Amino acid sequence: MKSALKEKPEVIAIIPARGGSKGIPRKNIADLAGKPLIAYSILAARHAELIDRVVVSTEDEEIAEVAKNWGAEVPFLRPQELAKDTCGIGETISYTISRLGGTNCARVYVQLYPTSPFRTPDFIDEMLSILQKGYASVSTVKEISVDPHFLFVQKMQGQKLVNVFGQNGGIPSWKKYFRTYALFLAYSTQKSEKHYYHVLTDKCMLIDIDTPQDLRWAEAVISNGLFDFGF
Repeated sequence: MKSALKEKPEVIAIIPARGGSKGIPRKNIADLAGKPLIAYSILAARHAELIDRVVVSTEDEEIAEVAKNWGAEVPFLRPQELAKDTCGIGETISYTISRLGGTNCARVYVQLYPTSPFRTPDFIDEMLSILQKGYASVSTVKEISVDPHFLFVQKMQGQKLVNVFGQNGGIPSWKKYFRTYALFLAYSTQKSEKHYYHVLTDKCMLIDIDTPQDLRWAEAVISNGLFDFGF
């Protein structure tokens, strides 16, 4: 099916994976149910019909080798300074895109973080199909249900908690909030002013691997067959 899409902008999935991590040593290639963590994002992207290339951006030679073994491209290693804790992910992605040819050509870039392994090829294709309807970007968000009546802050250390909205009324009635959640982000180099936000409802898709507990939780989901990866 991919051959039929050649007239459309090239779609490149970028998977950023640095070697350093604090919560889980070598997290991006840590074992998750028999596969390195990064393999889940690589496989989802490789099996998605609408993705043309899967590129892993890393400074780490071992991660690069693992990524290649699972079918991703690693056309270059990024500089070590772009793999430090102080370096923002935006800098990493910008560098990678510039090395891949920049934004001057008709392309779609998809960001897939290896720490969010619970996504399927069909989900990726669904999000990209929405992007093709004329959106500048498509990203995932999660709902945060909060009752403003029960939000408190501590203005100074040691002081008692006070209601966010004060004691004299004026509390809004709405209770639904949404925040970005980096399971999926895609954006087109073609001009558009429209942005689409997809609300995630699958609890498994909200699992983000940051601590050993997260890794055990993810392993339990997989071992109990609670998520169908589709590959």
